[in-house]
Amino acid sequence: MSIKPFISAEEHLAKLGFTVQQAFDFIFANVGQPEVIYSAARENGVTNAMLSEITNVSKDIIHNYFAKVGKDSTVLDYTSILINFDLGSLETLVEFNNNAGILSNLSLDDAVGPLLIEELALPFFYKPYRSFQAADEVYDAEELGVGHLSDVPATDESIKSLFYGTLINMYETIDKTELDQIKTFPEDGDFAEFQSILLDAFSDVPATVAWSDEELANLVVEEAVETVNKLFNFVGDSELVGVLDHTFLGVAVSV
Repeated sequence: MSIKPFISAEEHLAKLGFTVQQAFDFIFANVGQPEVIYSAARENGVTNAMLSEITNVSKDIIHNYFAKVGKDSTVLDYTSILINFDLGSLETLVEFNNNAGILSNLSLDDAVGPLLIEELALPFFYKPYRSFQAADEVYDAEELGVGHLSDVPATDESIKSLFYGTLINMYETIDKTELDQIKTFPEDGDFAEFQSILLDAFSDVPATVAWSDEELANLVVEEAVETVNKLFNFVGDSELVGVLDHTFLGVAVSV
């Protein structure tokens, strides 16, 4: 699921075989044990917005309720397979990869694997965060974290294609000057300023792509390697599980 809700609690619970009333009864029965409710919510992908809908309690109250036992309610919103932030207009960058040759999924995967800290991590990178997400054999918008995609076949190939397709689209929107500005931005620089640079770069689509296919493939491979390594070696926010969360696109819209 994601920070931006795409389906209601009722719709989500129905996929798991539960009703809103059953969820409410469970919460009421365990109201004195926030840890139990928190664990169940995480396991079943129930977000803060869904908890608010089920209980008719504000998200602020829910946040404070879990905070009293040392639980960060924000984490409950981080279960989407692709991205866990609101992309807004940049959502159009998220598309399948239909390229052939050096920019094909197979070619990019073959280049990425040997460069990873743990090469065996790559097949797991494309798996859903929770098994129930693939139970009906399709990924909906809520499970993916983007609103314009629905009924996507719940396969590793789908996520792989969306991952590489998005990275290709991302780099096709920026030119060499913008990339240099991004790459040379100081690590201890102002984060809001860095986000602004990224958003400006991704929002202004050039008339022609600045890169050859080979250059584009190298950029995508470099980004993919860094992204997979971060996700599997817990660099940065280890709770972010979307395959795009740690990319420049994810950083641009993170909160």
